[in-house]
Amino acid sequence: MICPVCSTPNRDDAKFCKSCGRSLPREAPASESSAVSEQSIRQSQEAERTAASQGPEDPSLAPTLILTPERMMAYHSQRWQRELEEAERQQKQQQPASSGSAQEARDVADLPTILLAPGTGETQTEARGGPGPGSAATSEQPAVTRAAPSSESGSQTKPGSGELRGASAAPPPESEQAADTPVSSAVDRPAESAEPEATEDELQEGTRTAVEELSSADQPAQPEASDQTSTASAGPVTPSQPVEDASTEAAAAASSGPLESGTLLGGRYLINQLVREEEHERIYQVTDQQGYQHCWNCGSQENAEGDEFCINCGAELLGMSYLLHEFSDEQASPEIQVTGGHVVNTFIEGGRTYAVEQPQAERDPFPEGVHLIAAALSDAGIVRRDEPNEDSTLLLLLERSHESISQPVGLFIVADGMGGHASGQLASRVAINTIAERIARDLLVAPLSAEKESQQAPAPAEEEQLVLLLQEAVEEANSRLSQINQQNKTDMGCTLTGFMIVGRHSYIVNVGDSRTYMVRGGQLYQRTTDHSLVGQLVAGGLIQPDEVYTHPQRSQIFRSLGDRPNVQIDLFKQELYPGDILLSCSDGLWEMVRDPQIESILNAAPDPQTACAQLIEAANANGGEDNISAVVVFVR
Repeated sequence: MICPVCSTPNRDDAKFCKSCGRSLPREAPASESSAVSEQSIRQSQEAERTAASQGPEDPSLAPTLILTPERMMAYHSQRWQRELEEAERQQKQQQPASSGSAQEARDVADLPTILLAPGTGETQTEARGGPGPGSAATSEQPAVTRAAPSSESGSQTKPGSGELRGASAAPPPESEQAADTPVSSAVDRPAESAEPEATEDELQEGTRTAVEELSSADQPAQPEASDQTSTASAGPVTPSQPVEDASTEAAAAASSGPLESGTLLGGRYLINQLVREEEHERIYQVTDQQGYQHCWNCGSQENAEGDEFCINCGAELLGMSYLLHEFSDEQASPEIQVTGGHVVNTFIEGGRTYAVEQPQAERDPFPEGVHLIAAALSDAGIVRRDEPNEDSTLLLLLERSHESISQPVGLFIVADGMGGHASGQLASRVAINTIAERIARDLLVAPLSAEKESQQAPAPAEEEQLVLLLQEAVEEANSRLSQINQQNKTDMGCTLTGFMIVGRHSYIVNVGDSRTYMVRGGQLYQRTTDHSLVGQLVAGGLIQPDEVYTHPQRSQIFRSLGDRPNVQIDLFKQELYPGDILLSCSDGLWEMVRDPQIESILNAAPDPQTACAQLIEAANANGGEDNISAVVVFVR
């Protein structure tokens, strides 16, 4: 199937183009397919007749077309063969009969592309008058050399010439006078050695022996002695000859330290950087250079080399990053340690075990939105049963669902009127009403009105806007209470704690010694700080935390609403997860029920209403000395 966008041939059953990733059209009707087939046959027959009449096919002379790799390689092979024959013919015409120096002017770099062993450039040497640090005598890999014209200082080798020469030692000093003898090209015949001239049969036998030794899978050929010159020429390196990958050497060196950036492991994983190093494990970030073998998106293994996009899902196959775990010899079970994602490949190289991990994409903990279940309950308490309950609670919840995604907005507040002051119950009611009015108007009604007028969902409020709105609402409540106190010459006030939930985030607010708790993973956390005298004594280490329940000055607070025109407010953000439980309560609850019991009740309660009832019941059972209020929210 030909891609209509980039004209790349694809498999007949491919859904996406392997070159551009575009969706491929379905199969054409039978009549259309047959017409295309007949046209293709006629074009093929005309091309064959033209090739037969004009000789070898030259794509450069043909109209614009798409060549297969096989046809292109065949064309280049024919061109290289013609160029080689022409060059040899011209060289023989210009070469003197008594000298082979003209043959040396020919460089095999001009020949067709020849496959070279990876890393051979590191073992190539240039020697003048003797072996250097990287000479062929000390190299375990065959060096790629070409015989060059002789000079006064000795023979010279040229790296990258495309010919393979057996490992040899430099000639001893007494044989330096042989350097004046011309050396013929390694392309035509084996290099001359210091030994007596061998016959043609002996040279051919030596060539075959060298090739057999280099083709052996056990080990490369080794020099017999350092003071002897042993050279033999071999043909160009072919894929059938075993070639040691440079990545093996890099992996073997890993035992002494981390792998460097740019190292290739397993022939496909390119090291980008070291992420973390532990006692028996190193973790690297790598890029898969052969992503076609395993599609990161759908896991397909039907793609082929050269495909840039998956033919099944259209995902881009190049440049995908993975985590590569390198385990030491002591680590027996690497799969147990890889728990952050999905292991897509394991291999052993250089004595080390490697596991390739595809990190899991961060999943939304609320795929269908946040669902809230809330309840509130308040009780005067046993001791103050005959007195007005000075606590007030607020439960304001709007939860809409669009396209199966729930979008909750809620406000949950507990206000504790100042005990012993005039009209404490009025103070808590004024604070609750003021905050509820501001939040309902700006956070609930305004977006609904805007959506009604524009017929489009408004953009979600920014975090800074939400924090500012809640803070201004509490400050407005404080200003309202302060004005009433100034007008009526009263000193009423209240503490306040609670939280506003928008989406998957909550914004917790607190003024005074009421508290907000959170249960996560079955464990209870106090999320607010008591603005009281005993709270400061505990923070300063002057009393123990358990003494706050019995300290004679436990009812003295230094921050409340209505006390002064300006009040400092604690406000911070808390991200929510499924299973979280939020509790806001007055001091009449937490002073009577210790934290371990609160934790147990919240974890065991089947719903918020039951949790509120059980918490108030426990507070009354433990004394009920003050008004008791609780707001509980289950996050689902």
